[in-house]
Amino acid sequence: MADTYATADRAARPDNPDRAFLEQALAAGARDVPLDMNPALRWLGATLLRGTHGAVSIGFSAPRESLQGNGVVSGGALSSMLDLSMALALLSTLPHGRTCATISLTVNMLEPAHAGAFAVQARVKRLGGRIAFIEAELYDGTGARCVASATASFAVFDVRG
Repeated sequence: MADTYATADRAARPDNPDRAFLEQALAAGARDVPLDMNPALRWLGATLLRGTHGAVSIGFSAPRESLQGNGVVSGGALSSMLDLSMALALLSTLPHGRTCATISLTVNMLEPAHAGAFAVQARVKRLGGRIAFIEAELYDGTGARCVASATASFAVFDVRG
């Protein structure tokens, strides 16, 4: 009887659709899944390469509009790739009805990033009741060059209906 109430309660509570999609994709062992849940992910051509509870690998493609005059991808586009990946890594650990938002983001640009494919490896370092700490590295398309790294703290809270 208690399970029936828990299931009904869960269905009645709002959820983050990105969290729910990610939960289903990871449970199915999905790989190379386009992530078109929001405009930012679509703009950056995001793809779930693989993932587990608390760690994801996300592929990106820098759009032409993200290039500076010297042909280097803007720091803002690279920061967005890192931030979005860290949020997805965190969402992979949260239960139904919970979500997150970036509190602080520190990005270190290590090398110039040129147009093409990228992959971010993001993982949850510590998850508390209200704050989580995440880290990530951004690699060029070959996976040989780490062009940027980041750490972030995220607020964790209930989805509002």
